[in-house]
Amino acid sequence: MIIWGMSGKGHDASVTVWGPNETTGLIELLHEDYTRDKKHDKEHLDQLLMYGDPELVVWYEKPWKKAFRMLYAGQPQAFRRNMLRSYLKEVMSIKCKVVCVDHHEAHAGHFYDSPFEEALIFVIDSIGEWDCTSVWKGKSYSGHLVKLDRVSYPDSLGLWYSSMTKVAGLKPNSDEGKFESMSDDNHLDEYALRAVEKYIMPHSWKPMFWENLHRGVGDSLPGPKKFTPVEIATATQFAFSQKITKMIQHWCDKEKINNVVLAGGCAFNKGVRKDITDLGYDLWVPDNPGDGGSAKSCVNVYLRKKALIDISLNQGPFHS
Repeated sequence: MIIWGMSGKGHDASVTVWGPNETTGLIELLHEDYTRDKKHDKEHLDQLLMYGDPELVVWYEKPWKKAFRMLYAGQPQAFRRNMLRSYLKEVMSIKCKVVCVDHHEAHAGHFYDSPFEEALIFVIDSIGEWDCTSVWKGKSYSGHLVKLDRVSYPDSLGLWYSSMTKVAGLKPNSDEGKFESMSDDNHLDEYALRAVEKYIMPHSWKPMFWENLHRGVGDSLPGPKKFTPVEIATATQFAFSQKITKMIQHWCDKEKINNVVLAGGCAFNKGVRKDITDLGYDLWVPDNPGDGGSAKSCVNVYLRKKALIDISLNQGPFHS
């Protein structure tokens, strides 16, 4: 059985190919392509047919759930923009069965490639279908992921970070890495910190916000002066890290687990990774924690849910 895992249709158009090992007959990862492209290239997908025609496509999110959220958010053509079968018909030469995995569950599926037998998985991004932050528990001996809690749209740490990126004069949903690199602990301005934290509600662990930041906060922050991009980046990084480490401390103390998997777009942030490990947690982050990486992890989730076999999670293959 040949399976394709796919993500994209807007950004991070990626694909993984899975099939039976010739010797063992177990399903394993045969090929992976990760891009930042908006759309899959049909000619390239045709080349992947060398592995055999796919009998199943596993998609990294549920389009109709996403469409209802987009409708709620007032985004145009919510359903038309989420017609997955029409999109696949356009970029693929053959038809096959399609199943969809929840966006945040696909991210959480990176646990199956982690070195941990048990861990808490924190998925933090801009928006999934509805979830913006979710907390999961993974156990190797059961093979199942359990969602412990979530924070739904419009309360999004990722949207807040992107809003601050825009205020600093950079492109949101693109320049967040550059924005982080501008941060300098020697330039933590008290007034800038108050300004970026102005949007954040107090909560024991949840990233909650006083307003919907989907469209940003404009081009400037309130305060007694005009803040420099470095001051904005430094204050944002400080508040961002505090919010995530507070979340991790809360759940690790509650569940008495020290192993942490971080996934979703916010997991690209190198500063917060260091702050987590400095607190003494055993942290693992996948090579590609964003949506592109979900082209692989969504297949892991699908196969585990189907309980095709019971093997060590670190091995990767599954019975065909």
